[in-house]
Amino acid sequence: MEMSENAASESVATAYMNIHETLLLFTGVRYLWESSRETLRRCLFLKDGPLQIRAQYSKLVNPIRNFLLHAHSQGYPISIVGQEKTGIFADHLNLLLGKNAPPNHFFVPDHVYICEQIQSRPSSGAPYGRDTNYGAKVFIVLNERCRLVLNIPICVRMGEFIYNPQASKLINLDRILATLPEMISSRHENALIPIEMANSIASLSTYPSAQVLKLFAEATIKHT
Repeated sequence: MEMSENAASESVATAYMNIHETLLLFTGVRYLWESSRETLRRCLFLKDGPLQIRAQYSKLVNPIRNFLLHAHSQGYPISIVGQEKTGIFADHLNLLLGKNAPPNHFFVPDHVYICEQIQSRPSSGAPYGRDTNYGAKVFIVLNERCRLVLNIPICVRMGEFIYNPQASKLINLDRILATLPEMISSRHENALIPIEMANSIASLSTYPSAQVLKLFAEATIKHT
């Protein structure tokens, strides 16, 4: 729907990437749900970016919320974390909270705080993330070099929106907080090793992307 016969907006590539990442993420969840739920209970799934689906693709949000609630009610809560390394939430944490917050503390902003303090808009407007997010924002300060903006799914009934998410409602928050210190990267600030490794592999400056570009360039030169 974002593409016409003659042109496509720049948002198409970003939207495709987001949907592709989301489907890949839940492909792993679905596989373990069908084959080994005990293994699924011990896994932590990481996503580079917010747990958010925008625009026409947001129709996937409610099914995801419903499945996570169903899994939790069946005794197999699924641990999922999305990390935002850039954007207004990361800027807010670094500028206003990161310097003064003590280590090993976290903060779960509610709807009013996000609207008024981060988005600079009245909180009486549309609830932040009601139709697009399947994870609540969590600011975490692990130490002076690691300040994280995470998205963690919240246990919520179908059709319900929580304006003031409580830590007790975040799925497997205690286990996630216990695991994060083991994944901190020493190469970059505010980095988690699995996401850092995935980015290094996908980078155009490293193998295999560089090799793919080289082959493509050589084939193009030969044909011209």
